[in-house]
Amino acid sequence: MDISTEVVLKSLAIHKITEDDGLINSTQALNIADRDLNQLLVKYFFKSFKAEERFRFAHETSLEYNEVYNFVKAIFDSPNHLHEKSIAIAKHLYAHSRNQNIKDGDVMVTYFEDCVLGDEVTDAVGIFKVENKDTYIKIMGHGGVFDISSEEGISINKLDKGLIIFNTDEDTGYQTMMVDKTNKSGNAQYWQKDFLGVEPFNDEYFHTQSIINNMQEFAQEAFAGQTKTEKIAFVNESIDYIKANDQFDQSDYQETILQAPELIEHFENFQEKKQVEQPELNLGHFDISKPAIKNTKRFIRSVIKLDKSFHVYVHGNRKNIERGFDENRKQNFYTLYFEREE
Repeated sequence: MDISTEVVLKSLAIHKITEDDGLINSTQALNIADRDLNQLLVKYFFKSFKAEERFRFAHETSLEYNEVYNFVKAIFDSPNHLHEKSIAIAKHLYAHSRNQNIKDGDVMVTYFEDCVLGDEVTDAVGIFKVENKDTYIKIMGHGGVFDISSEEGISINKLDKGLIIFNTDEDTGYQTMMVDKTNKSGNAQYWQKDFLGVEPFNDEYFHTQSIINNMQEFAQEAFAGQTKTEKIAFVNESIDYIKANDQFDQSDYQETILQAPELIEHFENFQEKKQVEQPELNLGHFDISKPAIKNTKRFIRSVIKLDKSFHVYVHGNRKNIERGFDENRKQNFYTLYFEREE
């Protein structure tokens, strides 16, 4: 995400969650007067977010019951109360962390001014948690005498968890951006759902991401008895279809990519099941988001690992790669067909 040089970090409150001492609250917020440090922190807080991927606060009963939403609303109403509300936010996070055995970390709540959101200039509140620290080597010297030591600190190149809330669309849960780089384990939903209570915007970015995820899941189900080559090739062909079109139309996709009647029927049943699970999804016809394709494609593996000797990257026609078994060697093999070596 491009960060405007006009964005200013006005206030920063830091609290700490530890297994031994519980929640340790700071006594006051910080005002970062040094311009270079201020801009360094702005870049650190903003750089990990995808600008196109938006979320909003939600609640199954009513938005007024979402605790973090109310804390943020109070900060926007009175920015000088940031430290007081940041303590409430940290306590709320600590309660969820204790219940689910979540990692220790530093909790930071920030107030930004002069953020550019489309054509609008607005303020923003940030909620961040740093769970992982790096070790740095520090070299100090005077004249010809040097010394070396190690020091633990926060890497400015990676942000573990964060939410930036822009002061717009208050009645519908604000416009927010979320990042969760440590969302790998079964209890990882605590950040998005349990603590923050945010959900994705129901827009073309969300729909495009959802259909790509569905295609990957469908490949595992529909090609369960076939080789990994077939699964990878199917996903790549499906994404190539999405990249080539401005709109997704399920009927056209089925005729172009699936073709076989039994595969089409299987996909229709699969989509119906997904629609029941997430009624807000529009899976049949929607505008395609190109940024969503780019961001999602990074996480799709198109490589076949053969023992520890070879990696085969599959990008094109599945008919150009065949799998077999050599009876003499008692080993599997792949045959690759190509026109030229590059």
